[in-house]
Order: sequence, then C-alpha cells, then structure tokens
Amino acid sequence: MPTVKHLDALLARVQKGSFFAIGRAGLDLYPEPIGTKTKDATSFNADLGGSAGNIAVALSRLGKDVSLVSVLSADSVGAFTKTRLEHYGVGTDYVRFADKGHERLARNSLAVAETRPDDAEVVIYRNGAADLLLCTEDVVSLDFKGASALIVTGTALSANPSREAVFAAASQANTDGCPVVFDVDYRRDAWQSVEDAACVGRKFTSMSDIVIGNDDEFDVLATGTNQTGLAYATELAGDVGLVLYKQGAVGCQAFHIGKQKHKDMPVTVSKYGIFNVSIFKPFGAGDSFMGAFLAALHTGVPLDDAIVRGSAAAAIVVSRPGCASAMPDKDTIDTFMAQTTVSAYGAT
Repeated sequence: MPTVKHLDALLARVQKGSFFAIGRAGLDLYPEPIGTKTKDATSFNADLGGSAGNIAVALSRLGKDVSLVSVLSADSVGAFTKTRLEHYGVGTDYVRFADKGHERLARNSLAVAETRPDDAEVVIYRNGAADLLLCTEDVVSLDFKGASALIVTGTALSANPSREAVFAAASQANTDGCPVVFDVDYRRDAWQSVEDAACVGRKFTSMSDIVIGNDDEFDVLATGTNQTGLAYATELAGDVGLVLYKQGAVGCQAFHIGKQKHKDMPVTVSKYGIFNVSIFKPFGAGDSFMGAFLAALHTGVPLDDAIVRGSAAAAIVVSRPGCASAMPDKDTIDTFMAQTTVSAYGAT
C-alpha cells in the first residue's frame, strides 16, 4: 500500500528526484493544412503522440527529469518515436524495441487526428500494440527510492503482460515510498468491456496516491458500484491522497482529506475554472494538464496554484496544432497566465 497518502507528505515527496511515466508513445499524423478532413487529405504532418509520451514531453519541456518506460515496435516507426522522445529531452533508458522473436509483429500505436475545433475525428490503430508487451523484466530495474513519482496511464493496464508489469512497478513504488499517479486515460477500444476497465482501474486506485480523470472516466470507474462518477471520486479521496475530477469547460474539482488522514473525516472540495481560448482541436489537454501540474508541484508551487497552471497548459495545447510539439515551456505558461484571466468554476 502507498506510504505517502497524507496530502502534505505526498506534496513534499513529489518535490524530490525525477519522474517515471509508464505507457504508450507513438506516431501521430495530422492532415494538412489545418482544418482538413482525413478523407480529403493529401499530406500529413508527423508528431510524437501517445498519453505517456505526451506527459513525459510536457514534464521535460518544463525542465523536469523524466524517463519513459515503454516498448516500441522494432521498425522505422518505433525508431521515429524514440528519436522524437530524445529530441524533447525524455529519457529512453527504459524504452526497448519489440525485437524478440514472438514480438516482431507488434506495431507502435498510430493516431490519425484532425485539427478541427468541433468535429475532429481521431482514428487510433492499436492492433498488436507494442507498448502492451511491457513485462515485469522491463520494470525490475526501476529505482523509485529517489523518484518524484511513478505516472501510470490507464491504457497500460488494459492487457497483459503490460498490466502485470504496471502492477509490479506500482507495488515497488509503494514499498519505496514513491507516489503513484494514476491517469485513468480510458480508451473504450483498448478494453474488453467497460466492466473490465472498471474492475482493473478500481483495483489500481488502491495502489495510487493521486488519481486524475475526467467526468466520463470516473463514470467508468464507478461502473457496478451503484454510484455516480462524482460520488465515487469524492469517496475515493478517503483512500488516496488527492483526486482531481476534470469537467471540461466547467472546470476541475479537487478532493482530499486533511492532514490527519482518516476515512471518517470530511472531504475537502476545491473548485477551479478554466482559461477560455479559441480551440484548434479537442485533444492533448489532459496530458498537458498532468505534466504542468506535476512540474509545478515538483517546484514547490502550492496545490491550488499547481492546478491552475495545469489548466493554463491545457488551454495552450488545445489552442495549438500538434500534441507533443504543442506542450508549453515555463515562460509560455507564465506569459499566458499574465495575459489571460481564469474563469470561475462553472462559468462556461
């Protein structure tokens, strides 16, 4: 079980060391010029994508030491992905290619995503996904004793051997006192059923210190509990250090229990608005939010301010084309926040 679920201890520990992110990284293709539908496209722009890869880039762009833990296809697409990770300053010591005999047919995640504000279609190809070949041997050498956090994206839990590897890594992180940050990252097509996703996800929350998801994702976790996603998220605050419940244009709620951790204590609820911007596309915000939020905590920024910085980074990313390449640095976030007013929670 995690050893840092008291909020103050959790926030203090996140300020130490480097980050590990487990999950997928792959190739994103964007029809060009901006606004083009995929069916009408004659050219595409290539970028790094994938939730864990994007979060790692977001942290690196903000000056943090972060390594990705993943498996890439043993082909030119896998090589492209690793090259782009290194270009953005993400550590790849724990990234390997699927070059064992039975793995060679595995392929990197591929997303074809339209840069359109309202009706963007995103098609993701994950048949035989290389990142799901992550195994326990890939995580045994991870040193969590001096790490800031282990970041887990939920798709990595969708199938074995990756699921077993992620649980093993989280167990070791718990033992070493390293915070486990769970990004629910629900993708319907990655799972056998919503019930499977809910069961595995709820089990993983018991190993987590911070759980972050949007309203739809918490609805998934609540499947079979006779609770709404919001009720489940609120109750979960009694078991983990911090829950962030994202609600899109409405804003974000944070749930936690005070310094003297006890399930019978009242849950503290804080609410935050968003930064209104002209939207280029509806994806990438969550990854940018996570990266900027954790980077701010690592720097010692108070919790409330760290959440607002995460919201600012999310707004910046949806107002730009691309995903990894759209992740902002510190100066960009500072300038944006100085020039843009955050709305009140619920003021859309």
